[in-house]
Amino acid sequence: MLIPRALKPILSVLAVLCALPASAAAQQNDAASQSTAQQVIVPVDGVDPTDGSRLTGVRLTSENGQAFLFFLCDSDNTNPRIIFGHGQDIHKPTKPIGFDIAIDGTESQRHYFTVLKNSRSAVFFVRTAEMYHDRFGESPPVFNEQTRSVNRQYIAWTDNIYNRVTADLFFGKLALLRFTDGANKPHAYVFHLQRLAENIGRLESCYEAPWVY
Repeated sequence: MLIPRALKPILSVLAVLCALPASAAAQQNDAASQSTAQQVIVPVDGVDPTDGSRLTGVRLTSENGQAFLFFLCDSDNTNPRIIFGHGQDIHKPTKPIGFDIAIDGTESQRHYFTVLKNSRSAVFFVRTAEMYHDRFGESPPVFNEQTRSVNRQYIAWTDNIYNRVTADLFFGKLALLRFTDGANKPHAYVFHLQRLAENIGRLESCYEAPWVY
């Protein structure tokens, strides 16, 4: 299993994300009550209390108001983080969960999220290189035998996957996200994506336009 590089414990990060100003939370609840089909986007700005790194991004609410997608830049991590959360346990912490994501009615694509310590949130990661070969081509070797370190070309290849998945969501219109939790219970959430593109600048410190395939 390939864990994202520089993936540090993230429970404190989620604490910052959830501790939004009361006014923002109230606006979200009011909007959700007015129309379940209306998306709600809340800016995220904060500091990770464990190391002082800066956190910026956005939080997107699902159509039914019961789930969230966080798109986050952490100054300690070069890749955009995509974090899913809802009010129910997903699985035991560190367990990988397959999410099937269909954007704008296209065929769904399988991505993996690793469950975080609170059991109700999970962060996207590249579980294996092989599962992305069809879309991104064969990956470079993971290790450079001469330098005895991770191959820089492999790092760039995986970085591009993070950027591509982020771009798919930010520049789409509608996403259907489905997964089955550790209790074998299926879940499905719809996210309206139309206004995410307006907020791509909030990820400028970690997002780069992906290579064209």
